[in-house]
This record gives sequence, C-alpha cells and structure tokens, in this order.
Amino acid sequence: MVRRLLPYAFALLSVAVIAAGLGALAWTLRIQRVETYWLIFILLIGSIAWRYGRGPAMLATLAIVLLSDYYFLGVQGHFDLPDASEMVRQVTGVLAAAAVIQFVHVSRRREVLTEKRKDLLQDVSPQILRSLDADAIVNTVSEATLTVIDYQHFRLYRWDEGSERLVLVKSVARGPAYSTIDWQNITFALGEGITGVAAESRKSLLLPDASKDPRMIYPPGTQRLEESVLSVPMVTRDRLFGVLTIARLGARTLSTEDLRLMESIAAQTALALANAEEYSEAEHTIKALSMIESLQSADTSLPEAEVDRRILNGFVDFTHADLATLRVLQNDGRYQVVATGGRKWPAGDAPTGTDLSASDVAWLADPKVAVYVADPHTDDKLPAWARRGTERAGIQASIFLPMRAGQRLIGIAGLHWRRPRWFRAEQLGRLQLLAAQAAIALETREALERERGRAEALAELERARREFMQIASHELRTPLTVIRGYASMLEDGSLGQVPPAARQALKTLLDKSTEMRAQIERMLLLARLEDGASPPQLSPIDLRSVVRDSINRVRPQVDLKQGAVDVALADEPLPVLGDSERLATAVDNLLQNAVKFSSGPPRIEVTGDRHNGRVTLVVRDHGVGIPETARRRLFEKFYRVNDPQLQNVAGTGIGLYLVRQVVEGHGGQVTVDSQPGEGASFRIELPALAEAR
Repeated sequence: MVRRLLPYAFALLSVAVIAAGLGALAWTLRIQRVETYWLIFILLIGSIAWRYGRGPAMLATLAIVLLSDYYFLGVQGHFDLPDASEMVRQVTGVLAAAAVIQFVHVSRRREVLTEKRKDLLQDVSPQILRSLDADAIVNTVSEATLTVIDYQHFRLYRWDEGSERLVLVKSVARGPAYSTIDWQNITFALGEGITGVAAESRKSLLLPDASKDPRMIYPPGTQRLEESVLSVPMVTRDRLFGVLTIARLGARTLSTEDLRLMESIAAQTALALANAEEYSEAEHTIKALSMIESLQSADTSLPEAEVDRRILNGFVDFTHADLATLRVLQNDGRYQVVATGGRKWPAGDAPTGTDLSASDVAWLADPKVAVYVADPHTDDKLPAWARRGTERAGIQASIFLPMRAGQRLIGIAGLHWRRPRWFRAEQLGRLQLLAAQAAIALETREALERERGRAEALAELERARREFMQIASHELRTPLTVIRGYASMLEDGSLGQVPPAARQALKTLLDKSTEMRAQIERMLLLARLEDGASPPQLSPIDLRSVVRDSINRVRPQVDLKQGAVDVALADEPLPVLGDSERLATAVDNLLQNAVKFSSGPPRIEVTGDRHNGRVTLVVRDHGVGIPETARRRLFEKFYRVNDPQLQNVAGTGIGLYLVRQVVEGHGGQVTVDSQPGEGASFRIELPALAEAR
C-alpha cells in the first residue's frame, strides 16, 4: 500500500516545490503572476504521467488548480473565486493538462505493450529454434505467435518445390467466422493471392480491410470478411520456405507493429525449418551410408542382385527419386543395368536400355565430373541413349552419379524425376558421399570375388599337392622296398659273393635307401595329419622311452661327426597320452636338425622333466643359430632359413612343420629360443597323463 501511494506523494511534492519556486520568483520580480506558469506545470504533469501514470498526474493537476488561485490569479494571499477571464484561463489550463495526460497515457501504454511483446518474442525465439522436427516447429510457431499477437486465424504455408505451389500445413481458427472456412483445399502459386504475392516479392503485406482488396482470395463459396490480414514470407539464406498469414476480424485491427513482430517470427521460423531440413537430410545420409557400408562386410551370404538393390534403395530413400537405375562395370568392359527402382517405377518390367560401352559413358568417366545434373529436354551434353530413355519416361530432371575406384569408373547411378527439381550444393555433396560409399561397396565385392577365386585356385592346388604326395609316397614305397631287399641280399651273400670294392657301395646304398624311406614315411605322415583321415593312436606312454629310442637312432650320426649327446631325463616317469610312433617322429626331427645345423662336432643337450601338470622336453644344440626374422616362420610348411652357412644342408622344409603338427595334435605346443651363432633350443610341452585329454 505504501509503495502504491508513493507516486501520488511525489506528484504533490513536485507541484508544491515548483509552485513555491514560481511564487518566490513572482515576489522577487514584484509581479502579480508568472504568465507561463501553466506551461511549466503542464510539462511537469506530462513528466509525472509518463513516469507514474494517469492517477498521480490527475492529482497533480488538481493541486495546481488549487494553488493557482492563491499564487497566480493575482497574489492575494488568500483563496478567492476568480472572475470570468481568470476562469477561462483556468479551464484552458486544465483541458491542456488533461490532453497531455491522455496523450502520454496512450503513448506509454503502447510502448509498454511493445516492450512486453519484444520480451515475449525473445522467449518465443528459442522455443522455435530448439526443435529439429518440422511438424513440432510448425506447432510451436502457431502457439508462440498467439502469445505475441492476438490473432483470430493463423495459417502457415510451406513452399513445395516439386509442385511449385504454397501448400497449407497448419491452420488455427479462434473464432466462429473462421472455423467454417475450409482453407485446406486451396493452394497458391507465386503471385496468386496475398500469400502468393508475399512469396513472389519476398516482402511482407498488410491488408487493412481484406474485403476490399482484390488480391485477397478466399476458398470457393466463402463470403468475404471484413478483416485485417497480414502475410509474411519465411526466407533464409535467400531461399523461400513458405508464408505466415494471420487475420483478425475488423478493419485495421492489425498494425504495422504487428507486421514487424511477424517478420521477426517468420525469420526465426525459416531458420528453424532450414535447420530441421538439414538435420533430416543428414539423418537420411547417415542411414544410407550405414546401409551401404554394411554391404562391405566380408560376409558373402547376400546375392549380388540383393547388394545392388540395396545400394540403389539407399539413393532412392535419400532423394525420393521417381525412377532410378544402377549400372555396374562387367568383366566384358560394358556397363550393365543391375538394379532398378524408384517411387514411381512401373510394376512390370520397364525397358532399361542396352549395355553401355566405355565411349557411351566417357562424359561421366572424366575425373572432374563428381555429379551431373541435367534437364533432359534442354541439356545438349546428354548422350543420345540418356536423352531417349528420359524422354520416353517423361523425365524433367535427372542426376547422374559416377562411382569410381581410384580413376576407374565402376558404376553409374541414374536418378530421375517427372517434375522439375532444384538441388542445393549441400544436397549434391551428400549424394557424392553416397556415390563414394557405393563405389567402395562395389569395389569390395569385386575384390572379394577375386580373392575367393584365388583362394579356390589355391585350395585346388593344395588338394592336388596332397594327392600327389600321397600317390608319390605310396608309389615310391614299393620300388624302394625291392631295392632295399636286393641290397640286403647282396650284403649278406644270399646272391653270392660280392667283390670287396662293392661292399662300400652296398653300405652307402642301404644308408641312402634308409634316409629315403624315412623321408617317404615323413611325407605320408604329413599327408595323414593334414587330411585328418588317420587320427593318432593314443595310449599311455612314458615319454622317456620315446626320447631314448630317438637318441639311439641318431647316435651313429653324432658319433660319425665325433660329437656328443648329453641326456638329463627325470628319474620319475614322464607319462603322457600319445601316439608313440608320431611322437618319435617329432623327436627324431629335432635331434636330426641338431646334428645337421652344427658347424663342428655336434653337442646336443636333451632334458626332460615334469612340472605343474606339464611334461617338458628340451633339445638344445650349439650350432649356427636362427636369425630373428626366420624364427617367426620357422614352423611354416616348406620354409627354409635363407643363410649362406646352410647352403650345403639338405632338407625339404617340412621337418619342423611336422613337429608342430604332431605336438599340437597331442594338445601341446612347441617353441624355439635362438640367437645367431649361439645355437637353438626347441621346447616341447605336453599335458601330463593326469591332465591329458
């Protein structure tokens, strides 16, 4: 209450202070009145009215009327009724004060209303810009506009580039006069109706009385209304998005101030719709890119026709093309249609044209052409085959997208519309992204096909090699047995006495035939291991017996080279579940390698132990060693170390591969530790019998 009375107190105080000042001035100048006192007080009343409102200003006027009789209608020192002349002066001053008060009141109210609207508009703008959904934006605009302008009918038209017309997408009627008018079935071209005129000129229009303006078009059967209509185009980045139109019953019920507010709302709406469109297109682009990228998987379960169809659908979903074709480079160097589609593609098979040669697509093969936009009716650069197809289908706009793998054109996507279309630079850029992704998918499929063919050829070669090894090994076994039999008969004299000079030759013949038989058995074992046709004959064995037998077999070679074998096997048995014959072959290979790769008299150390449920066998030599680069491939089939010191060492490169196959077939593993010039240490680990599977 006190706060509300303060303006009145301030008004009275202001009048008293100024009246006292003017009275003092009159007394000093010895005049009866200050002739301009009403002008001074009217200015004071206007200031009070602007600052505090009509109430304090009216109270101040009453105070001035009372004081004027005392001070200024003759300095009498008392109150008295004025004469007619003074009464006219008094009434004139009061009327002037009342006029000032009313003028200030109206102006101040309009300014306050404008400020309030601006504040509301500042609150509305973030609401409009916050959403990235076009429908939500339209609803927000209709609701937000009502908080700023008290309209009775709201219409929002979107510009449809395809039909080149303004289409109503939102209508809000807030009065009986508007609820019966059907605006849904009427669209506007540029320059048609006030909405079309605003869109064409891109300038706002205000009709004070639409019933008298011929530019105003109503739906058929609708009576003209006495109303004010306001149409504002929604434009951003020099692009028309639509028109906002509001109406209010009564002539001149909408003002230029409303026009300015609507222009601000329209600008915010256009920007929000542009952002929503960009977001929607980006979403469609990401979806299409992800779909096409998924086709690059090594999974070849999808048929080629399905892959081609999905690639084309990615373009159609993004562009809403009426007709679309995908041509892909074939092995014969021609471009064949592999997929067709589009939102208006005929239900039956439609003609797609013949396959194209390199000369037919030369205009797209140019690396400088990333995307080609054409109007088939006016574009002279289009080749005859492209123009013929588009004319038959009634095409009015086309896009041709080259898909390249490097500099090689591997495919072409053709997108067509039966109505005029305009494409923004960012839309074409996204289409180029899709084309690049589709090119990667096609190139990946082509590479997979090449690799699949190469893998099949290699598999066939490997099968033939294994078959040859098996046949050769079996075929060599029989003559070798005959050779060994006759050589043995010659050596023991069953076929008569052999000259002394031939005995050494017989011994060499038997030794080499033994080596050859071992090699043949190794090849047969390798073939059986790889085919899996002959599983190992597993039984409980003591690995020490296998190792000792292998050492006994290799000792003659060691003694021949004046070397030594140091054996340190555990006193307790080393039980494993295994195939003694195959394990013996693996140990034989390690011991024979230790002998072969020793530059001097071989010194071999063999240790065996059991620890933490594992049986470990280590064969160490002090030979030439193995380079680090070779250790990574040492257990590969047919691999041999490229070392000048080993040029005279015989071998096929299957010994260590065979060792690995045997050991891993028993659930174990084999590793090597070596340095050049310091020998090599091969370590075999097998599950002990209790843990063996």
